Amino acid sequence: MKRIPVVDIAECVDCGGCIELCPEVFKKNEMGYIEVVALSKYPQSAIQEAINICPADCMTWEEV
Repeated sequence: MKRIPVVDIAECVDCGGCIELCPEVFKKNEMGYIEVVALSKYPQSAIQEAINICPADCMTWEEV
């Protein structure tokens, strides 16, 4: 089973911390919302750090 990061854009306060920590994983889309880039493998520890520092607590892991 694979874990992928998920961002609840309704809760996101657009602080940019996730993009700063993991620009290869998180980006702003054309609408200005944070989205997760589709990758075959995600850097688990870097993403967990982004989840831990998120002031809105809007990121989680999803098992797929």
